[in-house]
Amino acid sequence: MAPRRPSIRVQWTLRYGAAMLVTLSLFMAYAYDRVERRIYRQARLLLSEQSRAIVDEIRRHPGDRDAVADYVARRVRGSDPELDLSVALFDESGRPGRTWGIFARRSVPLLASVAEGRRASDHDRVDVGADGPYLVRAMRVPGGFVQVGISSARFAGSAGHIRDVFLLALPIVVALTAVMGWWLARGSLRPIREITEKARAIGTSNLQERLPTTSSGDELDRLSETLNEMIGRIEAGVASLRRFSADAAHQLRTPLAALRAQIEITLEKERPAGEYRGVLEELGMQVEHLAESVNAMLRLAQSEAGLPPDRRRVVDLPELLETVAEFFQPVASEREVALEVRGPREVRVQGDASWLHQLFANLVHNALKYTPRLGQVEIEIDADGEHAWVRVSDTGPGIPPEEMEHIFERFHRADGREAEPGSGLGLTIAREIARAHRGEIQAASTPGQGATFTVRLPRWQGDAA
Repeated sequence: MAPRRPSIRVQWTLRYGAAMLVTLSLFMAYAYDRVERRIYRQARLLLSEQSRAIVDEIRRHPGDRDAVADYVARRVRGSDPELDLSVALFDESGRPGRTWGIFARRSVPLLASVAEGRRASDHDRVDVGADGPYLVRAMRVPGGFVQVGISSARFAGSAGHIRDVFLLALPIVVALTAVMGWWLARGSLRPIREITEKARAIGTSNLQERLPTTSSGDELDRLSETLNEMIGRIEAGVASLRRFSADAAHQLRTPLAALRAQIEITLEKERPAGEYRGVLEELGMQVEHLAESVNAMLRLAQSEAGLPPDRRRVVDLPELLETVAEFFQPVASEREVALEVRGPREVRVQGDASWLHQLFANLVHNALKYTPRLGQVEIEIDADGEHAWVRVSDTGPGIPPEEMEHIFERFHRADGREAEPGSGLGLTIAREIARAHRGEIQAASTPGQGATFTVRLPRWQGDAA
């Protein structure tokens, strides 16, 4: 069993603490290095001042070793005891002469770089044993060399004190950062907790509910908006499924009851074979009508769900409409109705050819159904840089104004046309297919002068290019 990962709040707290630990460690190391360098630079300046004063005295009294010794002794006695000012005089060959301070207690040779003549003066840090390292400066003077030293304990103590303060402050600051990180993570994750609780409460019975947003436009707000859009799509899908169930029950209940009643009546008594055959033929026609209704409802449910991206292809619109016209040409000829396709030949859209064929077939079928003998049905194509239009016009009786707002409703049949064959879903399916292709369909009619259905679809941008 895989170990359970810590919560996001714990992860954020640990990351805050780790980030602060690394940042403070680097900062403190840098600050300590800079402070230590500054402290020792001040120590070297102090050593240089002491050395310069002694060298100046030697140069004022060349050859007078007693006067120089007296001056050095007084300067050593008057210096800060913590510095332990130490002085050693060397002859021309580098042999030690008079010494004071640590140089008198311990044998400290002349710095090699000065003794060998490579440099006239030099600084170095010299370990003198238990007394710790000393800062030493050696210089050439008339008659030999002088070497001056001071204890670095005072300066090392100052640097060590700063280091101890840093080491003491580091865990405290990291702990405070962890607490603050926990508090910040808790506040930052509060909207996520609210979103989670709200999402758990949303089910198929209350899909109209939405996740809370703050209108701040931040990442959590965009997450809520995205999830709300997803819930909206689920709600639309569930609503479509419920409509399909209701439509199926509405469309199938009465015909199935009629079929059952007819079968029961037929079986009540013995009948001649010819009568049975007639009943079966009638039942077959009714079953076929039911099958057409079910297929129409399935196509409507599919189109309402939208067109899957993998089914989008470039469709030559004039070619597709020519195919639709050829399919209905025998029907038009039988009804003595002129069926014609007009418009440009280079118009393409992106979508599913079978769905688009269904859309325009429904419109043409409707137009032919209501166009009288010697009438005309015209399919006109038009386009600009962004859209393509297809207008299906007929010279039928038209649509009454009071029916215009209802013609795309499910199972709607205009007054006086209930006897016409059909499921009442043709225009509804056409509208949903147009929507699935990011388009729309509109109807216009003048009673007595026919009707025109206009389909607008996005044009494939390859044509514009």
